[in-house]
Amino acid sequence: MKFDHVLCHYSEIGLKGKNRRFFEDRLRQNILKTLKIRCPDSAESVKRYHGRLVIELKQESADLDSIENALKDVPGLAYFAPAFESKQELNTLKEDAHALLSDSEFESFRITARRANSNIPLKVKTVNEEVGTHIVETMKKKVNLTQPGANCYIDMFEDRAFVYPERIPGPGGLPVGVSGKVVAMLSGGIDSPVAAYLAMKRGATVVFVHFHSVPYTTPASIEKVREMITTLNRFQMRSKLYLVELAPIQKQIMTETEARYRVLIYRRFMLRIAEQIAREVDAHALITGESLGQVASQTLVNMEAVGRVTNMSILRPLIGFDKQEIIDKARDIGTYDISIQPDQDCCSLFVPDHPATKARPEQLERQEVLLDVDKLVETGLTSAEIEIID
Repeated sequence: MKFDHVLCHYSEIGLKGKNRRFFEDRLRQNILKTLKIRCPDSAESVKRYHGRLVIELKQESADLDSIENALKDVPGLAYFAPAFESKQELNTLKEDAHALLSDSEFESFRITARRANSNIPLKVKTVNEEVGTHIVETMKKKVNLTQPGANCYIDMFEDRAFVYPERIPGPGGLPVGVSGKVVAMLSGGIDSPVAAYLAMKRGATVVFVHFHSVPYTTPASIEKVREMITTLNRFQMRSKLYLVELAPIQKQIMTETEARYRVLIYRRFMLRIAEQIAREVDAHALITGESLGQVASQTLVNMEAVGRVTNMSILRPLIGFDKQEIIDKARDIGTYDISIQPDQDCCSLFVPDHPATKARPEQLERQEVLLDVDKLVETGLTSAEIEIID
């Protein structure tokens, strides 16, 4: 059976009040953009109905596998279902359910009807019983409501009805773009791309900043973050990347400050520079891949001391994740294999043997008195190269 539509359902958006239309429209735009880029000429239209969006497919050019893979990467979708249009008429629904189930081999089945509101004349109980009885009599199959061998869903809304065999999970969350803009500090490791993805899933548009130490390290980390962002663009399609030279700042820190504080001072400068970039692009928060207690710089005391240099909110989506949970999520979103490629992270340059684990803000401030902080921040900002990755 040839499907002619895809029903797209959301969950969290349905809880929104007067702003619900805004969220629905953004989800519709994101679906259209995703299909246009990844499945050109697959959709005639994407129309909004109460509680769902309906994609009308171009029958001659719709690649259903590509469409399914694309929709799995659209934050905001709870699930979607390739379907074909029927009618709100019992005999037609019986015939279409029979045609749908004839494509499968099964011993038991379930009919699951749903109507959007009580204005639809057909009652759900009637549809379930009448269509189910028709399948029992014509196909000699048994009803099983708990563990059916095959499903037939029937959705009725406004003056339309659709029949489909399965619901394919989406990523959930909110549509990218409804929650404003954030700046993510992308290191090239496992954690930071996962943190960026989780921000996207909550509706944020993510701008990326990568700090590198070229020429004291190889440019491998730069190539890695480009590849990571290309992978993450499955979720937001287009990204801006700032490449910032940290090496000149690190040289000053290395020569003027105590070794055990170096990594923390590196990170304070990274936050200062990232904040300036965030204000330039009208972002409202910084995203890091920090997980509580994972490394010396990520103790609670150290994160507090480092974060004192910015007035901007610092969001840490992974704060309660353990390493295996982060690895599992990185594999899910496709960044893990990129992250484990060898490179030289900027914070691994000039790292002391015994870094401070409980630095107080005043200790770091005394170290920074030896540095021209404003000039070094300006040096980093001036070095920034901007790339657009589609």
